Amino acid sequence: MSTTRKKFSFNLLILVEFLLFAAAVAAQQIEVNVKVNSNSPAVLRVEGKFTPKAGLRNDKSWAFLRSFAGAENLGARISDLTLTDLENQNVPIKKLIDGEYLAEREAAAWSYQMNIKPLPNEKSAAHVSWLKDERGILMTGDLLPQFVSAQQPISAQIKFELPPGWKILTGEKALTENTFSITDIEKAVFLIGINWREVKTGGGDNLSLAISGEWNFTDAEAAAMAGDIFARYRKSFGAISNSKIQILLFRFPPEIKSGRWEADTRGTTTTIFSSDMPFKTLSLQRLHEQLRHEIFHLWVPNNLALTGNYDWFYEGFTVYEALKTGVATNQIRFEDFLDTLSQAYNSDNFQTPKMSLVEASKNRWSGANSRIYSRGMLVAFLCDLALLRESGGKYSIDDIFRQLLEKYNLPNQPQDGNTAILDVLKSRAELDAIVQKYIEGTDKINWQTDLESAGIEISDDGFNTKLSVKAKPNKRQKDLLDKLGYNNWRKILQ
Repeated sequence: MSTTRKKFSFNLLILVEFLLFAAAVAAQQIEVNVKVNSNSPAVLRVEGKFTPKAGLRNDKSWAFLRSFAGAENLGARISDLTLTDLENQNVPIKKLIDGEYLAEREAAAWSYQMNIKPLPNEKSAAHVSWLKDERGILMTGDLLPQFVSAQQPISAQIKFELPPGWKILTGEKALTENTFSITDIEKAVFLIGINWREVKTGGGDNLSLAISGEWNFTDAEAAAMAGDIFARYRKSFGAISNSKIQILLFRFPPEIKSGRWEADTRGTTTTIFSSDMPFKTLSLQRLHEQLRHEIFHLWVPNNLALTGNYDWFYEGFTVYEALKTGVATNQIRFEDFLDTLSQAYNSDNFQTPKMSLVEASKNRWSGANSRIYSRGMLVAFLCDLALLRESGGKYSIDDIFRQLLEKYNLPNQPQDGNTAILDVLKSRAELDAIVQKYIEGTDKINWQTDLESAGIEISDDGFNTKLSVKAKPNKRQKDLLDKLGYNNWRKILQ
């Protein structure tokens, strides 16, 4: 190729990149600058403005996220809020309560300080922004004001000013160094600082793992595990995104007892906070449990164009899917599978007052969280059992997930989650009674006939129920048990 042609091609590439950058900037509804001061890094300075024709409005009411996933008093982190209009004139404001303000007129730009030192409730670190010891996570869902938009999601261009040597890890599109294009401010997550290690996984070029702290397993073992689980779900449920997918793994402070963990999967980022286990085998087993559950959230609900409170499905059914995957990968025994279902049944029996799963999802953070997980998992198991039984093993709960992902995957138009999922479940005659009794209704789980069909028996000491496999199941029962994973360990050995 001649020098002239090389120069022309190079200039054309620069022009194309410039046009793409300009188009990305023009498409954003807000522009934001976030500054981290090295002298006081936990106090951010956030400045922003609406772009022309942004389609956003806050009228006279300005509000910030006040609570999320059990993290309370988030509005108290905001201080020194200043608003200006299109003529850059100050807009007087009145503070109503922490995180809520009333302006005299509409504003075009804003600035404030935000103290994101870790909250007293350590579990909140997986769900809201924080910064400590030259390391932190910024989530634009709580970092920015709650905007009103005629159309969702809300897009933004965000630029970070960081201390020297600090890095940023995110799945959002980079425009320039430390400047990113965000398609949905409710889903963007940024890992900033210096105290972490990024390792590649075997799950694909766009999957990475960032680890902080020392564990009873190696970085390579964690990365391989994440890659294997991701690849397994991708094979079963299809590809989900061309964006960078990241898993962030942090240790709880040493005073947090072993076994505790908290996680959040938002957009294409999974954040896990955990204490370690006493021994390596237990540590790896716990990590596998965490990854099975959280990585599946990249598909359900994060790749579904569904809205509303349908936590009973994307949490309860995900717990069951992760449990089945644990059996399928020989990470847990079938006895463990049954023990987990037994514990969920006992937990559900003790729940008072009784409420439907749909209703419980509306009150998840007001005492109904455990109900969503326990009863949701039991209902997923009953649905799986019914589908396997009536189809002779041809259909399972995985087919429900695939149907939803095919029909409601992003970027389809948003649909109400409860309506969409219940419609899909009710389209299967064998699931109709389960939906009516245990999802929409408040009936006590009556599963003796269902368990009998799979060769599973119940023992009850008057306080707790325990499940076990019959000593001599018949041929049909053996076939169902096999589909549930009872003989999976034998297949691995073959």
